[in-house]
Amino acid sequence: MAIAGDVARAVGRGRVLDWGAGWGQNAALLAAHGLSVVAYDVEDKGAARGLLAGTDVAYVVRPGPRLPFDDGAFDAVLNCGVLEHVDEPPAALAELRRVLVPGGRLFSYHLPNRDAWAEWLGRRLGRFHHERTYAEAEAVALFEDAGFRVAGCRPFHVLPRNVWAQAPALAAWLAGPVEAVDAGLLRVPGLRRLATAWAVVASRPD
Repeated sequence: MAIAGDVARAVGRGRVLDWGAGWGQNAALLAAHGLSVVAYDVEDKGAARGLLAGTDVAYVVRPGPRLPFDDGAFDAVLNCGVLEHVDEPPAALAELRRVLVPGGRLFSYHLPNRDAWAEWLGRRLGRFHHERTYAEAEAVALFEDAGFRVAGCRPFHVLPRNVWAQAPALAAWLAGPVEAVDAGLLRVPGLRRLATAWAVVASRPD
């Protein structure tokens, strides 16, 4: 919910690409904010028959990294927990830059923090963790090296969010309390550096 609100406030009523849309939860929330949304993924997760059924969101499934969209087709791109999983992040970012209008914004959430408590715990217990993680300076450099201008990189969430990825109703019900607790945790001295991920906002230079 908060992610869609952030994008909507920044973009207004522009055209947004939800890159790596998964089950379509973020695309549906973006559309609910009045944005024109295209949901893209490299494999069919059933979003057109699921969360996006009955909406105006176009659901496009094609192999990557080349995107099936014209240059400058979008005012903004949302990348939510996707970039760290692609084989070639620089090539993927080059494509995202290509499909943005000059001055268009790339919103990247859930980019794994190398110092995150969740990453440490996952590795220690032999459970889920990311093979590719980033220190803050590395996260910024990743986008700048791809030709983006980074407007901000901030710690994003102490508490994990992916446990309800396929349950938007539950996410909506828990959003307020969870965000309030998380905001409090991020104010605790020293805890910010252990946040689960980074949120990066970058733009394609004019």
